[in-house]
Amino acid sequence: MRKFWRVFGWIFLGIFLQFKFNALYGIVFLENLNFHDRSYWVEMSMTPTEESLRILKVKTTVHHSLGPDYFANIYIPNHYKVLNEMSYAGAEALPGYQAFKMDMKRKYRDVLSEKHFIIAPQKLDEDIPEKPISVHFENLKQRLHSDQTYLISTTKNKTQLEGPKMAEATYPQKLGM
Repeated sequence: MRKFWRVFGWIFLGIFLQFKFNALYGIVFLENLNFHDRSYWVEMSMTPTEESLRILKVKTTVHHSLGPDYFANIYIPNHYKVLNEMSYAGAEALPGYQAFKMDMKRKYRDVLSEKHFIIAPQKLDEDIPEKPISVHFENLKQRLHSDQTYLISTTKNKTQLEGPKMAEATYPQKLGM
């Protein structure tokens, strides 16, 4: 009988500890759900190099994310060629744009990515009017946010990026987002 209570005690302790850790996880999950808004941040900057080449630095962040999977795709107008990246065929096709995949990595409560694109105009002697650079944030089920804050243009062989230092959009947390 003594062996029975010893085995029963260990099993009870294991179940209790498992429940305790799950309850703590549930409390943290509910705290994130109720007290933190989910924010999408896009940061872009352009560094001039020799001749008509430019380095476009793109940084995307999903702040206070609860979902396991986030994807970001960047859409650059077809008037520009990207020399160091291959276009991504798995993204939604937008007419007049080429899509590139951002590699999103989880870091604590945030999901981050950063890429550098070497871009050049397709035709050097032609001016290109302002066109938005689109960034789409998605999970496995839906598009969560689209950003078209940044505008790219070329005049007299000078490619320029217009927009704020950081574009931000904030949404309340919901289950399934």
